[in-house]
Amino acid sequence: MGAPFDYTYIFSYFPKLLSTLGITLLIVTGSLLVGIIIGFLIALPRLYRIPVLNTMARVYVSFFRGTPILIQLFLFYYGLPEIMKLAHIDISKAPVLLFVISAYGLHTGAFKWRRHTRWG
Repeated sequence: MGAPFDYTYIFSYFPKLLSTLGITLLIVTGSLLVGIIIGFLIALPRLYRIPVLNTMARVYVSFFRGTPILIQLFLFYYGLPEIMKLAHIDISKAPVLLFVISAYGLHTGAFKWRRHTRWG
């Protein structure tokens, strides 16, 4: 068989992991805030049954629930700057954290609205 599992190897990486805890918490809180706001805005047309906005909300939820988060991150980081270049807006120099928080926030928002409404 192989060598026994070495727990000291895991504990040697804790200082490295703790140094990135702040950025991790920033991503989590930022995406949750964006997700709650987006989820609330998506739930309103569903609750009040506004036909056009309800359809747009269904497309939004279907897209963000139906695609893996890794694909969404690639689309936001690589695709969004290319689309914005068509409108002569350069966001390629924007911080990566902006793309990460927005992608996770929109993904979270697609899951938040359904838990707080009675209708599917």
